[in-house]
Amino acid sequence: MNDTAPRRAARDGERFLSDADLAAIDRPDFEVATPRGTDPVNEALRRLGATLAVVSLLIVWALLLLSVGLRYLTGSSMDFATELPAYLYPWIIAGGVIVAMSLGGHIAVDFLITRLRPGARRGVEVGVWTASGLLFALVTMLCVPLLGPLVEQVTPILGWPRMGSFAAFILMTIALTVQSLARAVHIARGGSEAVPGPAGSAPEEVHGV
Repeated sequence: MNDTAPRRAARDGERFLSDADLAAIDRPDFEVATPRGTDPVNEALRRLGATLAVVSLLIVWALLLLSVGLRYLTGSSMDFATELPAYLYPWIIAGGVIVAMSLGGHIAVDFLITRLRPGARRGVEVGVWTASGLLFALVTMLCVPLLGPLVEQVTPILGWPRMGSFAAFILMTIALTVQSLARAVHIARGGSEAVPGPAGSAPEEVHGV
């Protein structure tokens, strides 16, 4: 008598997960959380940068979707739907940079600083972040004179001043200045440079810029 079919059915039955296994999958032993900034100032600017980037990205996505839909259905499109995304791209980039700075997502060279003693390391970190803040402040001051000519220049379709796009860069450098100096003060007061991460994960440290 051929018992291949019963054996195959029994083997297939063993492959199914039990109710206990499914319950364990539904209740993971970790919690997903949004990383926070290293200090209150960086956390506040992280929220600001995320809001700017998300809102700008949603507007660009909606305009492009509407433009493609109109072109597909009617054969026509909105002219400003091609200009406004380019106008908002700098705001998406600026928001992303601010968020990355808050979470320590920037490029860092920590070969030397990780080998210093805690006291020396803290002093170097304070000095590096202070110098970074002053450099960002200098960049901001150098860009301010460019605002005048950009106010007079307008976009060809919407007629909006080009300063609207350039203002994203100015806001970004101001935010980076504040973030760098706030992190320097935070470390000088004895705070940690570790970026709080999701529950169950080790904090990630930020070393310089």
